[in-house]
Amino acid sequence: MSTAELVEQVKALPPRERRRFVEIILTLEEDLTPSTEPPERVKWPDVEARAKRIFGNKIMPNLVLVEREESSSCQG
Repeated sequence: MSTAELVEQVKALPPRERRRFVEIILTLEEDLTPSTEPPERVKWPDVEARAKRIFGNKIMPNLVLVEREESSSCQG
């Protein structure tokens, strides 16, 4: 149903039902208005602490840099 068809259907309603329809539409808009309270903070996982639990105090090499060093030393 297009918007124009919907408007025609609403115009055809008796005044009492048309008012009720408009009230329902307005309550829908009130539900969509953003609230003034601040949003809840997102609790992000502590990636560093998790890595420490899994790997301990090991220092993991940056494999991208290692690969670049190897490829540059092979070219030269």
